[in-house]
Amino acid sequence: MAALKSEVEALVAKISDKSGGQAALEGLASLAQEKGRSAEPYLVDAFPKILDASNDKSKNVKDAAVAASKAIMGMVSQYSIELLMPALLAGLAVKAKPPQKEATLQIISALAAKSPRAVGYQLVNMVAAVADLTCDIKKEVKTAAVECMTAICNCTGN
Repeated sequence: MAALKSEVEALVAKISDKSGGQAALEGLASLAQEKGRSAEPYLVDAFPKILDASNDKSKNVKDAAVAASKAIMGMVSQYSIELLMPALLAGLAVKAKPPQKEATLQIISALAAKSPRAVGYQLVNMVAAVADLTCDIKKEVKTAAVECMTAICNCTGN
């Protein structure tokens, strides 16, 4: 486990590196897919930095960050969603850039499809942030927000 933790930490440290950022994010995505739940505690801890990389100017790094985030969301337990909420809400904040907002909305939509009950418990935290983005200036963000709102509202259990 210590080796896995140090491997995740080493890859996270390389995310901000201009030349190695994309490779580090791809490594984190493959780690999430290969190691699964054994890597979950370390990947959940690193998730805010991974999601922040979706703000990168390089399209390749941005796409790799979204892919890594989705890979992590695909393997996390429904019980870790509460730990991921601060990072997800930061990705929806006013100060976040449009690409990060769009990526975060897509990730939340995927999470809602995977763990509707867990997302249902977090609706009180999510609805206001997502609703604000349904009136965003950027068309892509607005479209993603409407899709996300539909996905999370389907988690109510009604």
